[in-house]
Amino acid sequence: MKQATTVSDASIDDQTNPGCVLGLDVSKDSVEVYLGLSSGAHRTRSISNDHDGFEALARWLERHVDSTGCLHACVEASGGYEQPVARFLYENGARVSVLNPRRTSAYAESQLRRSKTDRADAQLLARFCKREEPSLWEPPAPDREALQALSRGLQGLKKERDRLENQLDRTKQQAVSAAIKAVLEEIKEQIETLQKQLDEQVQTSQHIRRDRELLETIPGVGRTSATQILAELGDYSRFDSARQAAAYAGLTPFEHTSGTSVRKEPRLSKVGNARLRKAMYFPALTALRCNAAIQAFGQRLADRGKAGMVIVGAAMRKLLHICYGVLKNGKPFDASLHPGVT
Repeated sequence: MKQATTVSDASIDDQTNPGCVLGLDVSKDSVEVYLGLSSGAHRTRSISNDHDGFEALARWLERHVDSTGCLHACVEASGGYEQPVARFLYENGARVSVLNPRRTSAYAESQLRRSKTDRADAQLLARFCKREEPSLWEPPAPDREALQALSRGLQGLKKERDRLENQLDRTKQQAVSAAIKAVLEEIKEQIETLQKQLDEQVQTSQHIRRDRELLETIPGVGRTSATQILAELGDYSRFDSARQAAAYAGLTPFEHTSGTSVRKEPRLSKVGNARLRKAMYFPALTALRCNAAIQAFGQRLADRGKAGMVIVGAAMRKLLHICYGVLKNGKPFDASLHPGVT
């Protein structure tokens, strides 16, 4: 673990510091930390991105803040590398926000940032945390966290399988073909293993099993799609409305108008969980054929002259609204509740 510590020239109040902010720039092996105190002073430190580093961080914080309960920590989502330190801080009483990198990138541009280093990024996150007070993050329940990890791992293996199968079709050299086939067999075995573990995870969690059964009552949503939707939607109770769930998936409309001359067609914002959007795509295509509620909705858009992909995007959003309603109410899909599909 790196031991270097930097202290600002300003004096530091070693008593309670309400309103302290902590910016953490996370990489695979290390975390750059910027602690902003309410007095205006700051301290910085680098730690390793592991349990020993987190324990060192806790001891370091004890010297500068009276309680982690007065601390608001901000960290960017970085492919899962941020999860351990975010969970550690949460479990030790800190308020934690996990930020969309696009949001912090836009903030950095607004601040006319002229340099980019790990330490500068940590400072930027602390400033963003202090100024914007972003919404708080809570770690997922262990069973939902396991479901998401298994689902994403399975999708990754399937993607690699498809890539190798395409490569095999293009390969003429026998030795290369044999090597690819050997790797493909191993991947297919691992896919079967993960699929069994995923099914077991669903069966051992009563509420996840119930939720999947509820989603399967919606025409167009099969078992595989229902599992993926649950894995990426996570704890749906944290959303106050179906619109919030759609915004989380990046399925809300993005309008672009300015003055009287700029009138661009609305499009999907795509600022959200791309995996959840992907999980909604094929179910929406199916629902446009076999779900009367989505069919009516799609037909109405078609009658207004909307393009095919616009209709598909709107169907994805509408279908996610239905999924949210079914899960939130805990009742199977009822077609009579969607007579006119408004």
